[in-house]
Amino acid sequence: MSEYTLHVPSVRGATKDAPKTPYEADDFSVDDMSDIDDYFLLSTSGIPPESFTDLYLPVCHVDGRLSLPLLRRALDQIETLEDLDAQTKTETIDMIHDLGECFPNDALDAERADD
Repeated sequence: MSEYTLHVPSVRGATKDAPKTPYEADDFSVDDMSDIDDYFLLSTSGIPPESFTDLYLPVCHVDGRLSLPLLRRALDQIETLEDLDAQTKTETIDMIHDLGECFPNDALDAERADD
């Protein structure tokens, strides 16, 4: 069973745009994993992560803006992480909803026509 570490991303604004995903390490303008982890919620190797492949649930564009479509996708993707313990899953879902408050006029569970 993987042990996931929940990480609060550093948000530099918000957008309703959906970025091209899945991300690859080359998509980021920095090489330092402690900067790249700011775009994701979970890591399997701690914070900062040991490698890019340890990161899960992206919620920010590569320009650092929180993305509503990525938050919605994270709610769906969290269900695919079979080895995520119940407490971390609950904390992650709560954080996604807290981050969703950056979009007061848009529900996270709204129809995903823009994805």
